[in-house]
Amino acid sequence: MVFQKDYLILMASLHCSKKFYLSMMKNYSIGIDLGGTIIKTGLVLDNIIVAEITLNAQSQKGLQQNLLPIEVAINNLLQQQQITAANLKGIGSAFPGLVDSNAKKVLGINKKYDDAGEINLEQWVQQKWKTNFFIDNDARMAAVGEWKFGAGKGCDNMVAITIGTGIGSAAIIEGKLLRGKHFQAGVLGGHISLNYKGNTCTCGNIGFAEAEASTWNISEKIKKDALFLSSKLALEATLDFECLFKLAKENDALAVKIKNECLTIWSATFINLIHAYDPEIVVLSGGVLNSKDDIITPIQKQVDKYAWCPWGNVKVKASALINKAAILGVTYCLENKL
Repeated sequence: MVFQKDYLILMASLHCSKKFYLSMMKNYSIGIDLGGTIIKTGLVLDNIIVAEITLNAQSQKGLQQNLLPIEVAINNLLQQQQITAANLKGIGSAFPGLVDSNAKKVLGINKKYDDAGEINLEQWVQQKWKTNFFIDNDARMAAVGEWKFGAGKGCDNMVAITIGTGIGSAAIIEGKLLRGKHFQAGVLGGHISLNYKGNTCTCGNIGFAEAEASTWNISEKIKKDALFLSSKLALEATLDFECLFKLAKENDALAVKIKNECLTIWSATFINLIHAYDPEIVVLSGGVLNSKDDIITPIQKQVDKYAWCPWGNVKVKASALINKAAILGVTYCLENKL
């Protein structure tokens, strides 16, 4: 009887050890941040990106054309860490469009990866790696990353704004990620109309923040100005925010003018989103943070002056995770329903 009892205890112990071992095997996850300009793929362990690969996005050619390079990148990450797909808890994708995160389907696209709505990404992941899949809007996932691990940690009322190729946004309200019935709540901050006589957005509407002050249109905005030919900007090979802010520091008249216009547009966008979602902090991320010292303080001054917040002042913060927030956000959502 003693032998049988000891045997049963041993078998139970071995079973628990096996379960523990198998659970330990699946500690990794893959996050894919599908940007309009670059695609970032990261291998995540315990909410830390341990390895990543960056690809040039060919978003104008569609998502299907990018799937093979992404597949190669994922397999390379696994090989680098000497693990297999069996070690994965899942693969998550942050996508620059409207996404039904329940059905795991892309609903709406705006001049990036135009075929994405026709592709069953969950099926692709299952076929290639036999693991779980999750997908959501990229700005929303960046907000989750900052909320859980970055500049918004500990704050359950925040707005995140990403200024890169375009302008995206997302909101956390009372500790809940805002999605809405049709999955577009909170994420269209770049499509707030600021100038009804302004530039045409890629979506066809007029005067949006994105059409007035984002990476995809800044070159045209600069070239259209009457001061362009007399500006040092005319000598630049690439007209982007980096060179704009650099030459503004050198007091180039056009650079200063466009920089100030962009700051005014971004500030108005921040204030509109503050009025809409009642956050305590707003976190800014995206490529413009290369010039964060010239951006955060002016926007904070405008927010303090014009945001109607009788309770106090909304704090404007720079991203603590920079270009890693969306990857950490989407891999967090693989296991946590928000």
